[in-house]
Amino acid sequence: MISIKRKYVFWTVLIVLLLSVIAVLANHFVQREWLEQRQIELLEDALAPQTAEAAAYDWAEAIKTRNGAWQYALMDEELREEYLEEFESTNWVTGFSSPWVEKYEVSRESEDEEGNIMFKVKFDWYTSGGYSYSNTGTLKVGEFTDGPEKWLITYLDFSYEPD
Repeated sequence: MISIKRKYVFWTVLIVLLLSVIAVLANHFVQREWLEQRQIELLEDALAPQTAEAAAYDWAEAIKTRNGAWQYALMDEELREEYLEEFESTNWVTGFSSPWVEKYEVSRESEDEEGNIMFKVKFDWYTSGGYSYSNTGTLKVGEFTDGPEKWLITYLDFSYEPD
């Protein structure tokens, strides 16, 4: 028969081992998550638009390709907070399989006293039957220099519905 003292030592050692394994695994997953987040940040910095026009055209192309991750990468922090839940709920795929954007036209509208630039983007949507409708998105793009210089969307008014 095993003494109570031996049982106590056995269970104590077992609990300590289990807690050690859990700590190692938790550290591994936290570090992995941090590394993945760092990778995303570096990719966003490397691919960040260098001009206001590039930001507007990139956003239009991200809508056309239904790439929510790209759209998110083009937004400033405030817009990211506003749109994060929406992007996550659609697994970072936006829009619909039909209709789809066949073409778009970007026009520079104005520049304010702080250097922010307003753009309008006209989208033409198509289905298998041909042209379906057009709509317009309005965005304001601002320059950010808190790290690598880049232009990000600071205001967005867009819907997938017809104008």
